[in-house]
Amino acid sequence: MPTTAQGRPRDPRIDNDVLIVTREMLRTHGWDGLSLRAIAARAGVGRAALTRRWPTKAHLVLDALLGSAPDLTPYDGIDRKGWIEWVVTGSIELFSRPEVRAALPGLLAALRDHDDLRNTLWRTFSGPSTALFADGRDESRSAEDVADAETDARAVLVMAAGAALFAGIIAAEDDTPALRARILELLSTVAER
Repeated sequence: MPTTAQGRPRDPRIDNDVLIVTREMLRTHGWDGLSLRAIAARAGVGRAALTRRWPTKAHLVLDALLGSAPDLTPYDGIDRKGWIEWVVTGSIELFSRPEVRAALPGLLAALRDHDDLRNTLWRTFSGPSTALFADGRDESRSAEDVADAETDARAVLVMAAGAALFAGIIAAEDDTPALRARILELLSTVAER
């Protein structure tokens, strides 16, 4: 989640190199072994270049793991069942990545302690996804129906991500294709509402 600043244009190569190094270092050193100074040194950039873009380690790690916004273009026009499948599958894939697993303990603590970062993360990723789910082709839907669809979408996001996190970290021995398929089946009933 890079910040913007005035001055000369930013070099996108720096952003790309730093994000790659951050993911690599998460896999090899974990959250506790990660520092902005070490990332800057390994990426061959000054620490000031990092702090101009990412004010904290948590901001940098979130950007490295998630990007600055979800890419929803492949899902334009998808039906609700497909949306739910995308959310469940995407959550499982996300929490299975080694760099995400390495970052989770520290990142969860950072999110707990920084309301602004947590709220921005949730709005950035839930807002567009929720709108995609709630976008009805039926012009006669009431405002209440739209609000209900948005609540359903947020609930599915929370349940899918929570299930993927819990299954991958806590219930790892039960994290099987059969369990994943059942989670998807149960959550897919929301598409019929």
